[in-house]
Amino acid sequence: MVRLIPYLRSGGNYFGKVSNGPKKARSRCEYTNKPVSGWGGLVSVFRFFDRLGVREVLREVLPDGRCSPNQIPVVDIVLSLFVTVLTGGRRFAHAERLRSDAVVQAIVGARRLPSALTLTRYFGGWVQAQVEQWVEVMWRWQLARLPPQPLGAVLDLDSTVFERYGVQEGSLKGHNPRKHGRPSRHPLLAFLAEAKVVLHAWLPSGNTGSARGVRGFLDQALAYLPQGYRLYAVRADSGFFEATVLSDPEQRPLPYAIAVRLTQPLRRQLAGITSWHEFAPGLEVGELMYATYGWRTARRIVSVRERIAERPQARGRKLIEVPGDTFHAVVTTLDLQAVDVWRFYNSRAECENRIKELKEDFGAGGFCLHSFHGTEAVFRLICCLYNLMAEFRRDIVHAPTQRLLTVRHQVLVVGGILGAKGRTPVLRLGLRGRWREQFAALLARIAAYTDNVLKTVAPMSR
Repeated sequence: MVRLIPYLRSGGNYFGKVSNGPKKARSRCEYTNKPVSGWGGLVSVFRFFDRLGVREVLREVLPDGRCSPNQIPVVDIVLSLFVTVLTGGRRFAHAERLRSDAVVQAIVGARRLPSALTLTRYFGGWVQAQVEQWVEVMWRWQLARLPPQPLGAVLDLDSTVFERYGVQEGSLKGHNPRKHGRPSRHPLLAFLAEAKVVLHAWLPSGNTGSARGVRGFLDQALAYLPQGYRLYAVRADSGFFEATVLSDPEQRPLPYAIAVRLTQPLRRQLAGITSWHEFAPGLEVGELMYATYGWRTARRIVSVRERIAERPQARGRKLIEVPGDTFHAVVTTLDLQAVDVWRFYNSRAECENRIKELKEDFGAGGFCLHSFHGTEAVFRLICCLYNLMAEFRRDIVHAPTQRLLTVRHQVLVVGGILGAKGRTPVLRLGLRGRWREQFAALLARIAAYTDNVLKTVAPMSR
């Protein structure tokens, strides 16, 4: 949305102007004490936050046991973390550059912004009870504005890996597909597919399996949903293919579609399927009822096989008994045709994009403390910011699929000068033409943001 045209004055000529003579115009670099920033577009995000009442919510739920007379308010500390993430920071040290940015400071509404040491000291002092109390109130407040889903929402479960360097609590060796043997953390995430928001997040140790503690994780996740909000089904990858995980949604009851881990007994069963139906070139679907050790009853398995000759890029597992094909399998309780079950599960790939955005655009894996619970507090705060930005993109920018990286370059990167008009502070943005019109329309949408939606949000429990 923004085109910055910087210029430098040199001998009466502007830098970049074509010279009539053979000599190149020499430019001179000078400095100014005026409060200038390249992040003037942050004013749109923070006006949106103020419209939602983010500061008031944070003021009520954030713990604060400090007693220094010169302390920075805890709300300003968390908002400083948000600004660091929004401007591309991936470490606490990246907050230092913003401390001298008077424009950003004015946008945040803080007398001064905290240092990296202040951030780490504050979050490093959190304990588990404070993390859980904050998350419960904040999550309920955010999810109360979820758009309704007439047929029910889809809940996606997934996990990823955050590599760690140095010595931190919870950084242990475990499953790490990129850097084998590297200590890591193994976050567990639940997404609402249609709304593209994080419903729940844990940050267990690196040696924890994906399926460990899923029952308690689902209990907490479902408790955050607004009253009357329906779920259609649960989707998950093969890391959640465990008997305890399968029995939990069956008892609720909640339909599911979970990728199957192809063990040797199951491979023999898949190789023995005789009824296959082609639904696309090189793709065939079949199904069977399967029960393995520890299961009380047989469950429905939907399998898809790809012919490598027609689909050279086919993924999946190869079976010795059936050369030339690769196989995929999903266990499900959905009352759908086999091919529809497969297509429904395949839509889970969007969940991988959400995790990629959390890691690359929001830097969720980079803000690390020695404290186990301090690191988890920051991770959940970043997930909270992710949900706020999902709402901003959906209702204000009208681009729900855009990543933060795109929003950063199109909305946030705006040249701004902090001045005054009389005694009123004024932020002057370096925009003109259609860019100015688009940004003005953005601010107008924020000012008129769905009063009826905000009024229907249930008040926080105090």
